[in-house]
Amino acid sequence: MSEINKILTKATESAYRLTVNDAALLFDTTDKEEIESIKNAADIIRNNIAGDNVSYIVNLNVNFTNICEAVCLFCGFRRSENETESYTLDLTEFEEQLYNAVKNGILEVCFQGGLYSKLKIPGLKSKNILDMYAELLTWVKDRHPEIHIHAYSPEEIEFLSILSGKSLSYILEYFKDSGLDSMPGTAAEILVDEIRTKICPKKLNTKKWVEIIELAHKLNIPTTSTIMYGHIESNYHRAKHLEVLRNIQDKTGGFTEFIPLPFIANKTLLKDKISPLTANDRLKMLAISRLFFKESIQNIQASWVKQGMEEAAESLDWGVNDVGGTLGDERITLAAGGTFGRGVSKEELIDLIKSKNRLPVLRDTLYNYLKEQVAV
Repeated sequence: MSEINKILTKATESAYRLTVNDAALLFDTTDKEEIESIKNAADIIRNNIAGDNVSYIVNLNVNFTNICEAVCLFCGFRRSENETESYTLDLTEFEEQLYNAVKNGILEVCFQGGLYSKLKIPGLKSKNILDMYAELLTWVKDRHPEIHIHAYSPEEIEFLSILSGKSLSYILEYFKDSGLDSMPGTAAEILVDEIRTKICPKKLNTKKWVEIIELAHKLNIPTTSTIMYGHIESNYHRAKHLEVLRNIQDKTGGFTEFIPLPFIANKTLLKDKISPLTANDRLKMLAISRLFFKESIQNIQASWVKQGMEEAAESLDWGVNDVGGTLGDERITLAAGGTFGRGVSKEELIDLIKSKNRLPVLRDTLYNYLKEQVAV
């Protein structure tokens, strides 16, 4: 029996948890039979945890500004304030997007923006940026108390702490009191500093990202978890990243899901320096994530906006039990060269799930299944 198959047997037939070296070996293999075995093992664990249920959410993503003072090699979304393609939504535009999404039955709104110290959102009254971020939360919650607000990455929290001089805990508690329900675990990229210093030198380091996430969890603000892979990192770096996340989850239990985000290079500064990911690379990442996290992070999500609907459907055989949300107006992937659109309908997600003979289940942000709205 090969070393790969020994690892997979232990993972599927016992409570064994993959080590970093195990995961790196799985990432390293290019053998077709071994990759098929990885797929099958991930599917066994997925079935043990989620059965045939595949969840989705009706939501809206709003990127309220693309002006950003960080310069990350992987980002095609960022603009400087004087560029013609730069924008900041005013409150009327935000309200129009939200109004249309509410008519479509959204359960969640997610909003994030670039790191812009002079940000002014026309229509909001606050005079400083920290209060403006809080006011936006209150503005949404006052009008739509039923909608879950999923907003502000650890990077934004750190940025606001530096600008305002307020502590991280003060900001998180302020935002929670203003209507924040959960946070995206983005800005993680690869949680290995030797990579972060090369691709996003102005962003927070791994230690600070972990600190903010753990603090949010301590304050009962759940978060998602992510990885952005397929750029200059090695397979070992990917495995180390997974370990960082699992260690946090062991400590706090605050992650709701894991979303591997394949790097889209077409319109970024790294486009000529990397080899593009294959479908097998992306599917294998999902499968290894399922094997690594097992019951620790039970929800593994495919990103249709980065992989496309066809590959997202295929991912359901590779350990995935969630296909994400309708999104509505996702701009970051599009700006990097994504070609799969900014939003889809609920019906399209249901059809995707049914194409693999799985049961579509509407969920909320925290993965409560809305049984009365199960799609059959």
